[in-house]
Amino acid sequence: MHVVHVGLAFARAKDASEFLDRVPVLTRLCEETSRLADVRVTALLRFERDEDAQRGGVDYRFRVDDPRQLLAGPRTLPWSLLRLARELRPDVVHLHGLLFPAQAAALRLFLGRGPVLAVQHHGERPGGRMRPALQRLLFRAADGFLFTARGIAGEWTRAGVLHPAWPVHEVVEASTDFVPVPRDDARERTRLPGSPAVLWVGRLHGKKDPMTALEGFARALERLPGAHLSMVFREAPLLPGVEAFRRRSPLLADRIHLVGEVPHAELPAHFSAADLFLASSPAEGSNFALLEALACGTPPVVSDIPAHRALTGEGAVGELFAFGDAEACARALVAAASWPSAETRSAVRGHFEKRLCWPVVARQAVHAYRSLAAGRG
Repeated sequence: MHVVHVGLAFARAKDASEFLDRVPVLTRLCEETSRLADVRVTALLRFERDEDAQRGGVDYRFRVDDPRQLLAGPRTLPWSLLRLARELRPDVVHLHGLLFPAQAAALRLFLGRGPVLAVQHHGERPGGRMRPALQRLLFRAADGFLFTARGIAGEWTRAGVLHPAWPVHEVVEASTDFVPVPRDDARERTRLPGSPAVLWVGRLHGKKDPMTALEGFARALERLPGAHLSMVFREAPLLPGVEAFRRRSPLLADRIHLVGEVPHAELPAHFSAADLFLASSPAEGSNFALLEALACGTPPVVSDIPAHRALTGEGAVGELFAFGDAEACARALVAAASWPSAETRSAVRGHFEKRLCWPVVARQAVHAYRSLAAGRG
């Protein structure tokens, strides 16, 4: 089986190697898939010049395109990639992103009916300048769609972009190579305070709804008097509101810590030092921070949305609470704080290895390709 991945996001880089370092979600999936028996992988990417590279058994082909268009727009058709895709005669084309209905239709025109065309969701939300009916017409070119959870596809169906009868397969959007850091070492390195030590990792943005997490934590303090919340973030448009929340009382100012940005290489130590990971997003494509927490064995307390249900095994290794509900968040924090630490962390890491690591994601993708091919017959 020859699988050709098509990525239409444009990453500025000095060369192909640096470009690949910036898109691990794509490269790790390609490389793990190429390790499976009878699978060959090629990746086609937009770049400011033509360049070829090989890494981890994958052939990467970069073809020149307009660098002013960092994300291919509705009328941006990368002709060089389309021609190359046809020349490669693939069995499967894996298009990354539901932002590209025009490109999906163009791929079908170039490829003919032969190859399976699968389109993967990467956290996008329905909308944009193109009308839903036109998006649906163009997406008829695809054989099926890949989502972390089927429930996410429902949003696109209700918006009129996807037809309810179109095939949807559950393939986790990404994974991580994080591994747990020994607890004593992690605590020493990070000085993360609290019993329990609650960790937030993510943007302070309305799309992540940090205010529900803060209110839930504040209410949980009545029953968890030793708890501290440490917030790791980079983008922070809601930082003034978060700071104002901390100033509501001396207790909150003492228990909520705005850590700010942490180097990516240091995040495993933070996850491993924390007793609980907290996320309150109203919607996610998967939630990379949650994946990283699970990889480090950190028990999650997360909003009850399709992506979080899928990643936690319907709450088998975490506590779920209704998004936007601060009281439910507080109850979930209190419940999770009572779990035996070592046993729970081992179970969380085991869940990650069994259901969410890169080799598992690669097998999910290949199973989806074969199912879509069989469905056409």
